[in-house]
Amino acid sequence: MYMQLTQKGPSRDVTGRPLVTPTNASNPWWSIFKQAISASGGKLGKPEILSSTTDARFMRQMGIPTLGFSPMANTPVLLHDHDEFLKDTVFLNGIKVYENLISALSSFHSDVGV
Repeated sequence: MYMQLTQKGPSRDVTGRPLVTPTNASNPWWSIFKQAISASGGKLGKPEILSSTTDARFMRQMGIPTLGFSPMANTPVLLHDHDEFLKDTVFLNGIKVYENLISALSSFHSDVGV
């Protein structure tokens, strides 16, 4: 079976920069993000783009670097499935992760402009 990937949207933002938000040391927000997740006892998987599950693509098109995140550890991916669920312990732990993440990101001052 032959499959061809076709681009269905822009690949650059309004300033001409690539839409992908860097997930390496060149992005100081990524470093803070990773540290906050680690401090919460979490572990990040490989970064990926899930354009159908987030509105981040609209922010990226405006030139705003964007990271999407969900602290649903050890949970099957059942996005909008009929039996989508989340264990109460995963939900409550996710609140703690978000508290740590929001605190770390809101305390960080970067010289990097948007």
